[in-house]
Amino acid sequence: MIKMRLNIKKPFTLLEIMVGVFLIGIIASVIGLNLNKALYKHRYENNKKKIDSYIEFCKKMAFSNQADIYMQLSQDEKKIEMEIGTSSDMGFFKNIKKTHDSFNNMSFKLNDVALDNLEIVFTSNGDILTKGSLKFIDIKKKFKDFIAKGI
Repeated sequence: MIKMRLNIKKPFTLLEIMVGVFLIGIIASVIGLNLNKALYKHRYENNKKKIDSYIEFCKKMAFSNQADIYMQLSQDEKKIEMEIGTSSDMGFFKNIKKTHDSFNNMSFKLNDVALDNLEIVFTSNGDILTKGSLKFIDIKKKFKDFIAKGI
């Protein structure tokens, strides 16, 4: 007669399952918080680059098209709205009169004065009619303010 031995494993207890779920929850929340911080930092850095590139774009378009280009900034408690355009029917702006963009969780100051609206005019001879220090601020105060180049 052959006897077979069955290896039957003892199932997990309810306490062991609860401890496992609790540990997985703690790990997931720590990862989620770090991921949220990383995403916010990425968005902020991306907004900085976009603002600097818009300013450089305006300078170049004003010079190459020999037309005045305006940048209109307006802000509320949560974001900045930007509009770029010209009154001229030349070059790049022949078919497109205005370009819009918005930047969340940011505000701006000109010469350390908070304004609701600001118009910056880039002239065809390279001048910028709005002079001063244009500072962009992170509303949540997680990052250092940055000053826009060339204003």
